[in-house]
Amino acid sequence: MELFLSLLHLVCLTSILCGNVSQLVLQLYTRRLRDVTHVQQFLAFFFVINAFVSLGTPWMIVETLVRHWTFGPSACRAYQATAQVGRTILPYIIVALYVVTSMSISPSRKCRIRQSFTSMMFVIIFALLVLFIIIPVIGSSTLIPQIHGNHLPGELYSVMFESFFCVIPFSEEVYTDGVALFVEVIVPLILCTICAVRLKMTTKEMTSMMSIDSVNYYLLWISVIHFSTSVWYYFSVETKRWIFDFLPSPMDYRDILCLLPYISSSLTWYPASDMSTLWSLYESQNESPESCQSRNSSRHVRLVVPHSTSALEDCGYNHSYHLPLSSQNTCDV
Repeated sequence: MELFLSLLHLVCLTSILCGNVSQLVLQLYTRRLRDVTHVQQFLAFFFVINAFVSLGTPWMIVETLVRHWTFGPSACRAYQATAQVGRTILPYIIVALYVVTSMSISPSRKCRIRQSFTSMMFVIIFALLVLFIIIPVIGSSTLIPQIHGNHLPGELYSVMFESFFCVIPFSEEVYTDGVALFVEVIVPLILCTICAVRLKMTTKEMTSMMSIDSVNYYLLWISVIHFSTSVWYYFSVETKRWIFDFLPSPMDYRDILCLLPYISSSLTWYPASDMSTLWSLYESQNESPESCQSRNSSRHVRLVVPHSTSALEDCGYNHSYHLPLSSQNTCDV
C-alpha cells in the first residue's frame, strides 16, 4: 500500500510539473502576458503556485514509505511552506481570476484604471497573507520527537527507537483549524460564488463573440476541484478518522489528506489552460487597430528605393527594376 501511495505521488508530481510549466512556457512564447486585462498574469501566477506546491512531493514520498519524518528542520520548514502556500494563496488566486475576468468582460466595468487598481489590491492581499500566515507557519515549523518500542514493566523498553514528526505549533495555538477554515475556504468560496453569479448575469449584456459560459465553466471546474480537495484538511481529528475509516490498516487519514493537494494541482491546470487559450482568442478579437499595429511593428519592413534611376545608373546597374506598389515604399510581412 505504501508503494501504491508513493506511485500516486509520483504521478501527481509528473502531471503538475509537466502541465503547469508547459503552460507557463506557452504563455511566454505566445506573449499572452501582454494582456492588458491582467487575466493572463493571474493565470500565470496560478501555474507558478501549482508548480511550487509540487516541490513538497519528494518529502511526502519518503515519509509515506518509512512512516515518519527522516529529514532535518530545514526540510520540515520547506515542506510546510509548499503546503501552506497552496492552502492559503491558491483560493485567493481563484477569486482574483473571477473578479478580474468579470470586470474585463462587463462593458460597464471595463476600465483599465479600475482593473489596475483591482489587480494591485489582490497583490496587497497576497502580501498580507504571506506576512501574517505563511511566514509565521514556516517560522514555527519544528520537529517533535516520539519514542517507539515495546514497553515492559518497570518503565523499560525491549526495543526502542526515536522518530520525528513535522508539526506547526502556530497552527495549534494561533492559526487554528477554525480560523484557517474561515480564511482559506469560507471567505474565498463565498466570493467565488458571488462572482460566478454576476458573471452568469453578464452573459445577458454581452454581444461579444466569446462565450461567457465557457469562461464560467472553466472557473467553476477550478473552484470545485480545489475546494473539494482542500476542505477535508480543516475537520477535527475524530471527524477525519470517521470519514476515512474505510481505509485498510496500513493507511490512515493523513495519507489521503497529504495526497489531495497534489491531486488538485495536477488537475486544475487543465481548465486553466483552456481558459488561457480562450481568453487569448478573446483578446485578439477585441484588440484595437493601434495595438495590432504596435504588435506587428517588429515585422514591419521598409524597402528603400531611390526616387530616380540615376543612382542605379551611376553604379553601373542599367537593367530594369520594379517600384513597390505602396507610395510609401513599405510593406508588412
